[in-house]
Amino acid sequence: MRAFLFPGQGAQRVGMGAELFGAFPDLVRRADEILGLSLAELCLEGPADRLMQTRYTQPALFAVGALSYLSRREALPRPDYLMGHSVAEYVALFAAEALDFATGLRLVKARGELMGAVEGGGMAAVLGLDADHVADVLARHGAGEVFAANYNTPRQIVISGTRDAVVALEAAFHDAGATFFKVLDVSGAFHTPFMAPARDAFREVVAKAAFAAPRIPVISNVTARPHDMASLPERMVEQITAPVRWADSIRYLFARGLAPSDFDEIAPKGVSVVKAMVMRTLSEGGPVDAVAPEPAPQEPIQRSKPNGKLNGHAPFNGITVAVPPPAVAIAPPPAASRNGGSGFSMERLGSRAFCADFGVRYPYLAGGMYQGIASVDVVVRMAQAGLLGFLGAGGLRLPAIEAAILEIQSRIPAGAPYGINFIAHTHAPEREDELADLLMTHGVTRIEASAFMQVTPALVRYRAKGLVKDGNRICGRHRIIAKVSRPDVAEQFLLPPPEAMLTKLLASGALTPDEAALARDAPVADAICVEADSGGHTDQRMPLTLLPAILMLRDDCAARTPRFGRVHVGAAGGIGTPEAAAAMWVMGADFILTGSINQCTVEAATSDAVKDLLQGMNVHDTDYAPSGELFELGSRVQVLKKGIFFPARATKLVQLYRQHESIDEIDAKTRGLIEERYFKRSFETVFEEISARYPGPEVDRARRSPKHRMALVFKGYFRDATRWALAGDLAHKVDFQVQCGPAQGAFNQWAKGAGLATWRDRHVDDIGLRLMDETASLLGRRFAAMQSGAKLP
Repeated sequence: MRAFLFPGQGAQRVGMGAELFGAFPDLVRRADEILGLSLAELCLEGPADRLMQTRYTQPALFAVGALSYLSRREALPRPDYLMGHSVAEYVALFAAEALDFATGLRLVKARGELMGAVEGGGMAAVLGLDADHVADVLARHGAGEVFAANYNTPRQIVISGTRDAVVALEAAFHDAGATFFKVLDVSGAFHTPFMAPARDAFREVVAKAAFAAPRIPVISNVTARPHDMASLPERMVEQITAPVRWADSIRYLFARGLAPSDFDEIAPKGVSVVKAMVMRTLSEGGPVDAVAPEPAPQEPIQRSKPNGKLNGHAPFNGITVAVPPPAVAIAPPPAASRNGGSGFSMERLGSRAFCADFGVRYPYLAGGMYQGIASVDVVVRMAQAGLLGFLGAGGLRLPAIEAAILEIQSRIPAGAPYGINFIAHTHAPEREDELADLLMTHGVTRIEASAFMQVTPALVRYRAKGLVKDGNRICGRHRIIAKVSRPDVAEQFLLPPPEAMLTKLLASGALTPDEAALARDAPVADAICVEADSGGHTDQRMPLTLLPAILMLRDDCAARTPRFGRVHVGAAGGIGTPEAAAAMWVMGADFILTGSINQCTVEAATSDAVKDLLQGMNVHDTDYAPSGELFELGSRVQVLKKGIFFPARATKLVQLYRQHESIDEIDAKTRGLIEERYFKRSFETVFEEISARYPGPEVDRARRSPKHRMALVFKGYFRDATRWALAGDLAHKVDFQVQCGPAQGAFNQWAKGAGLATWRDRHVDDIGLRLMDETASLLGRRFAAMQSGAKLP
């Protein structure tokens, strides 16, 4: 992952942009029209004292910053995050396509004029003290007159206020241990309550501007978190009086997995201001996972007006303003955080023991969507972020699975977590044995066992081969997460394997006596993933009843395996928003697993056409359809229905299968309609294709049994529907089989405000980390509100 940084005031210099103006003549001409002056002349000729004036500095920095970005955009990899310091946050929004060039420049021009009209202020840089110590000095010596304005690094903080008060604080800061104090050459008390008149006037300007959802996440100066589209305009208004939380923003990205080398400063040639703050933040800020929660936006509170009424041009503690003043002056907010001060963070979600057992940073997993939709790229991206993703091996042939395993192992760091989906093959147990052998051959130590109604010999063998003794305890090197939707199935995985099965495996030589002995004292699984109503195969269970039941069952079964550690219980199904994830954590889940939302990402191995459909769906746009593999047994899958005929057509085929004993019994009109509209070819042709692919005994059985022949032919439609969808064959768009749950629709609604409206901006690891972070913040706010009796909007 990468982040682009854009410097703010302080980066300006005469001569900046010389290499840019000739390359973008149309934009420079547009800038001249908007500013009413020559941009090139201002930047190249100055003079310096003119360029230093806020009303000119800000639009010049925006224009040159935007052109610098455009000039380097093609040469650098697409960033995952954007950050701009103070006025340069508008450059970041331009790079994210939230603002066009002209709109951004107009806003910055107005911002600079309004802020430049506030005079009598001053600023100073303080080094060597952290935020708490700076706040203590200000409380004792500068209360109401000076505020922390820029948190550039954990120990480099800029203070701002009335100029005389700022200057007078030098001795107090040195006495408190500051190693450096320098008054800056500015005349404004930027990012303090003294800017309230400019802020309120600017709000009217912003109200007329059109913002779009950022196509790349932009970190807000106010919150140190990615902008939410719903609040983006108001955050940019608040930015004028709120402190710049630059250090917290950098630490937030560290927590996302970025290293100092992943940050690029995009600035005029020869300028480097903010990149140096990245390494200093790492060295000064302690553990990078100790990121402060998002601060709450400033709220207005009453304060005294020592110099009487505040009128236009009237003094306010020595500061004069030439813009209409607000009705109430603003004081800085108390120390607060977005989570209500509860200290909630991602690190407190779920089970740290689960993280240790499975070797992950956070208890967030991406499930193995079938047919390789959960692709190598999905697994690699998750692994590189320290998260666990499972390859969607279901429906893939063994050579393809082997090739995927080798590619994953070659692309991820040593020891990074990854896993393989291990799907049940009720009618072909030999395929389970072959997969188990392959996994052990290549040292795969984490699997997601899905669609099992009972424990099978292949699973038990894989499990037992990885059991070891550690003193009197038993540990598993082959980790199994069993996805279940019924307590009776969960119980089989919470207990040791059946004795009869162990006896047979021992007798056949598949297990040694020592392996069988250890297996008798260990549960089959390390973790149970409680799968509620979800995409694909589903029993339509409710998580509010299923998860508590299996948690209690886990505790009841623990007495049977005292030498083994606690079996983890997590949740899946319907998780696409922070609210849904929060419910799972509150009920006691050790981890969460998402599925549907990950196939509408850049890394998912399905077609762009499918991703476009998924991006446009809502929670009510799914339906249940028969399972192509198991429709004879009544099994169903949840699929997309918006703009799709597949659910209705699949149901029609199953109805015909149940009503007739052979294809020949179907009336000619119905048969012709299905051949023409569903298959686009005759039943005979479909059967010939199946005969060429299926094993000989299966084909022989179909030739003897008309009913079985009908089943194989009808199953051909299900395979075609999946194949067409994966390939994005638009000629068959109405027949796409897209397995997904309503979580995708819920996620889409949340994503609109998170800068993720288009799937082209969605990456599996980023989705996971954002969901975890937003969930922690949500829980913090909810619990704080409940404790205080306050109401949340």
